[in-house]
Amino acid sequence: MLSVGLELERRCPCFLQSPETTSRQNLGKEKLVKMMKKKLALVAGCAVLAFVASSVASAAKVVERIIARVNNEIVTERQFAQKQQDLRAQLAHEYSGDELEAQYKEQSKNLLRDLIDQDLMVQKAKDLDIKVETDVVKRLDEIRKESHFATQEELQAEVEKQGMLWEDFEDNIRRNLLMREVIGREVGSRIMISKDERRKYYEAHKQDFTFPDGVHLGEILISTENRKPEEAEKRGNEALAEIKEGIRWADVAKKYSDHASANDGGDIGFFKQGTLAPALADAIAKVEDNDTTGLIQTKSGFMILKVDERRKQGIAKYEEVDQRISETLYNQQMEPALREYLRTLRKESYIYLASGYIDTGAERATQAALTTPQQ
Repeated sequence: MLSVGLELERRCPCFLQSPETTSRQNLGKEKLVKMMKKKLALVAGCAVLAFVASSVASAAKVVERIIARVNNEIVTERQFAQKQQDLRAQLAHEYSGDELEAQYKEQSKNLLRDLIDQDLMVQKAKDLDIKVETDVVKRLDEIRKESHFATQEELQAEVEKQGMLWEDFEDNIRRNLLMREVIGREVGSRIMISKDERRKYYEAHKQDFTFPDGVHLGEILISTENRKPEEAEKRGNEALAEIKEGIRWADVAKKYSDHASANDGGDIGFFKQGTLAPALADAIAKVEDNDTTGLIQTKSGFMILKVDERRKQGIAKYEEVDQRISETLYNQQMEPALREYLRTLRKESYIYLASGYIDTGAERATQAALTTPQQ
């Protein structure tokens, strides 16, 4: 109470002059009463102002509601709501109406689990002293090239135009890279797929490896989106000249191509017969396997195609699909292995949830949901 009184005294000059001082100034009784009423009114006004100021200050200190604590990290209600919006928007591309609602209801059950998973893995990356800053810069540059921006500033402007903070955009990339490193080191490195397992899978799923008539292609695209047609044509001819000189196709693609496939050495995959545009089908019809077309003009720029392999309908040989089988078996084992690893991280961590929220990744989610964090 003393501190409050002193604060009011500091704010209200009326307290600096006492009634005794006023009487010594020979004021009449009536005048003194009027003076005291004014002082009391001023004191009341100061008290109201102090209360309002206090209320405003308190409001300024209100933080977002915390719905989960993961060691020294928090998950806020705003973050969770944003994830819900993102999921609904993503599902809306594939579903609508009742089906959209059913899919959203089912998939949203694990949203909080996924946010907790992310925090656990990012914290683990720090424990393992994993550094990804160089990779963040590299990935941002890849995104810039894939999006056809000349500078990083242009990319940043576009990100902010989409309503995102650039710092959040960078941090999302950083977190994804950290999680990928943790998964690779702590889980992926322990998954071993033997040749016998791969061969056994092939024999049991041969019909899954049938393919139609078609062709496997590589592509170099010189876009006219950010350059004049004559400049694009000149660049395309430079790329074609390097190919003819014997420089590796993948290296030329990475150097010249504006298509996202440049990161994969220009590989754009298998095309079923009859699915290519007539102009492209005519161009590759004159080309042998492992050879390239000349410069092809399209609406989006100039293109060079490489025929990697022509195939006739049939079942692929084991050697042709060995890598694909390895990836399939790896992914099958990765999901349960990762879930078990995350359960282990949970046991080693301090996790509390706000009432009404459930971590579906916890061993006993119903008990975890009953715990309310101290805020």
